[in-house]
Amino acid sequence: MKSFLIALALTAASSAFAAGDTQEATPYTNSKAQAHGEDHKKARPATPPKRTNDGSTARGEGSGVATTSKSEARGQDKANEREAKPHKETSQGTTPK
Repeated sequence: MKSFLIALALTAASSAFAAGDTQEATPYTNSKAQAHGEDHKKARPATPPKRTNDGSTARGEGSGVATTSKSEARGQDKANEREAKPHKETSQGTTPK
């Protein structure tokens, strides 16, 4: 039992030591790639924040303002067409053909 606890402690210590040296923990700060990325980030044009419709969210959700895209509108039209076609109600207990 004692050897099991020692092995468990060594495993925990080794995993903590191995996880401490990741790229997220110690990022490269003076590399050529880092400098190149920072230059590109500074060169990007500043874009203004999106204007909200009603102050709640960017799309105006929750405000009752319906903003549908072309694809959403087309999908709703197709669903309405399918619903408008005559269809036979299935009867209980029969196998559909």
